[in-house]
Amino acid sequence: MKTFSLGLLFLLVLGGSARAEFVGTLEFKPEGCEKSGKCELVYDFSYIDPKGLGWQASAGLKTDGASIPKWAQPIIGGAWDKGFIRAAVIHDWYCIRTVRARSATHRMFYDALIESGVNRAKALTMYYAVLVGSHMWIDLMEGRPCAGMQNCVQSVGGSPAIPGAVIKKNDSGDLVAYREPRFSDPAIEQDITAASLIIEGGSIDNPDDVEALARARHPDDFFLTHGDAITYQGPTSKYPDR
Repeated sequence: MKTFSLGLLFLLVLGGSARAEFVGTLEFKPEGCEKSGKCELVYDFSYIDPKGLGWQASAGLKTDGASIPKWAQPIIGGAWDKGFIRAAVIHDWYCIRTVRARSATHRMFYDALIESGVNRAKALTMYYAVLVGSHMWIDLMEGRPCAGMQNCVQSVGGSPAIPGAVIKKNDSGDLVAYREPRFSDPAIEQDITAASLIIEGGSIDNPDDVEALARARHPDDFFLTHGDAITYQGPTSKYPDR
């Protein structure tokens, strides 16, 4: 069976007009691994988003399926639901590596859900869920002092002044502030449930409005209010993970 390398994927993207689509075959091993929740991708599997940008999950990637908390599974579906597992595998891979902007990564998830055939209201609800509860990261741009600057943080006791975040390098070696998923937080559970009712009510029908809703409901969330990158003041030599 044919697989697609990342290089070939980008040649495909550059060689023609942009068209959202999945490329390759999503297959897991060992057989029946979904029951244990410990699977591995057999082949490279990719998605080309509506802007023509390629996203790839490589063969050998270990996955436990979609990150759907148990409380949401009766509404959304299980971790291996065929309706959204393709979008979830690629999204999780980029959330772990954090090599692309957070906003683009999460929006890719929404677009991939639509490409998978998930109905719009459900896709918008799942998009809201990842915006407020999934992996969060922001690029730390070093080299300038924070004095007199906006959108800048300083190190405090070896960590950035961002609630719940840690400093680490991503898979490209760049510095990011990162926060673990928080779907298990009861407050987040209640928030997502309430937001889903708003979305299903029909007053919100596009991803831009979902993003605005997330910011409005979480005005103190540093990640939602500061975009994808921020100036950071702090000598990197002080951080052992740098």
